[in-house]
Amino acid sequence: MSVKPIPEGFHSVTPYLGVEKAAEAIEFYKKAFGAIEAMRLDMPDGRVGHAELRIGDSPIMLGSPCDESAFGRPRDGHTSVGLHVYVNDVDAQYKQAIAAGGTPISEPKDQFYGDRSGTLKDPFGHVWFLATHQEDLTEAQIRERAQAMFVQG
Repeated sequence: MSVKPIPEGFHSVTPYLGVEKAAEAIEFYKKAFGAIEAMRLDMPDGRVGHAELRIGDSPIMLGSPCDESAFGRPRDGHTSVGLHVYVNDVDAQYKQAIAAGGTPISEPKDQFYGDRSGTLKDPFGHVWFLATHQEDLTEAQIRERAQAMFVQG
C-alpha cells in the first residue's frame, strides 16, 4: 500500500493560522464554530507549537508564532487571509460566534450570488465569512444580479 500525497481527511489547501494566543483561539473556535481538536503539540514554554482542528468536514491548522519563522498574526487591524465556512444555518452560527467573543463586521444577509452570509472578526484578528448556500445559479445569473446591484449602488 502506498502513502497518499494528500493525507486522508485533508483537501488540497488547508488554512494555517499564526495566533499569538493559540490555546485561547482553539477554545474560541470550539465554542464559535463547533471545532474539534484533532491533534495538538505544545512547546516546552506552554505555547502551541502546532494544532489541527476540524470545522465541519474541513481541517484547519494553527500555532503560536515563533522567532524561527516569518509566520505571524494579523497586524494593524488588517488581515491578508479570510476564512470562508459553509454552515447549515448562517444566522444561528453567526450568533453563536458573536456570543463566543467574535466582533461583528456584517450581519448575515442574502447575497446576489445565492448565499446568505455574514462576516465577523475573531478575538485574534482573523476574519471569518460564514455562509449558507441558498440558490444554485449559473455564472450568467450571478453576473446579471451583480450588474443590477452595481446599477442600484
